[in-house]
Amino acid sequence: MSTPVVELRGLVKRYGARRALAGIDLTLTENELVGVVGPDGAGKTTLLRSLVGLLEVTAERARVLGYDLTGDVTALKARVGYVAQTFSLHPDLSVLENLRFTARLHRLTAADWEARVPDLLARTGLAPFGDRPAGALSGGMRQKLAVANALLPVPDLLVLDEPTAGVDVVARHEIWTLLAAARARTLVVLATSYLDEAARCDRLLYLDTGRVVAFGTPHALQAQAGLVPYRAWGDDGRAIARAARALPYVRATRATRRYARVEVASAEAPASGGVLADLRALAGAPVRFAEALPVDMESTLLALSSGASA
Repeated sequence: MSTPVVELRGLVKRYGARRALAGIDLTLTENELVGVVGPDGAGKTTLLRSLVGLLEVTAERARVLGYDLTGDVTALKARVGYVAQTFSLHPDLSVLENLRFTARLHRLTAADWEARVPDLLARTGLAPFGDRPAGALSGGMRQKLAVANALLPVPDLLVLDEPTAGVDVVARHEIWTLLAAARARTLVVLATSYLDEAARCDRLLYLDTGRVVAFGTPHALQAQAGLVPYRAWGDDGRAIARAARALPYVRATRATRRYARVEVASAEAPASGGVLADLRALAGAPVRFAEALPVDMESTLLALSSGASA
């Protein structure tokens, strides 16, 4: 068996009397892309900061890359790349100056610089902006610089906290291209609130109230979800959503102008044909057409959230 990159048993982090992490058990042994998902306040940022040695924690066992998180983590920090939720590079330094600063911290040789920096700048689209101060970059460009900076020393563990939050679709694609390439040689752990990004991860860790609710591949979690989505079309999506909530097996609804998305508890609902018949017969909200949808990441995460709060 491979030596675990991350091995946590009973990891706890307290802020005063509050436990932000309430006994995390997690083992990661191979290079993959692990997504950390969950509601606001679930402990995602605290877990990520713990993994890179930025927080004092207690645990039965807490080792990352062989280093004890409850001890001296100076050597660990040299082997990890970290992208914080808020931009943390030097805004007054240029793109190249920020990268040079990181290169010096990690004692990269001139050969390493020449081999890595032009490639990172090209893949992020930052090559024309090497002399621009980081503070003058757009949000998407700042995030790409942060990712490039974290990748520069070729870390053994890459940890990113919502790296694509608020950036445009082109920047998101470029960042994910970088992460996909990095996954071939390192473990990548990132928090995300985007459903499509969660679906692209190799495995997902769902946190709530500082606890691990579920951990597995997106496909496996979808199979366990227990919620099946339907869509009911009509002239008033909000009225349809309100009426659908009266059905005893409906767990959630979301309306747009013309349709309502209806989440159904599969263990309590009739067969698909019965659900469709019930939706078409809703009182006070004429439904022109109803359809079953494939189980998707939205249904999966909603089901996990419902299970955690039950």
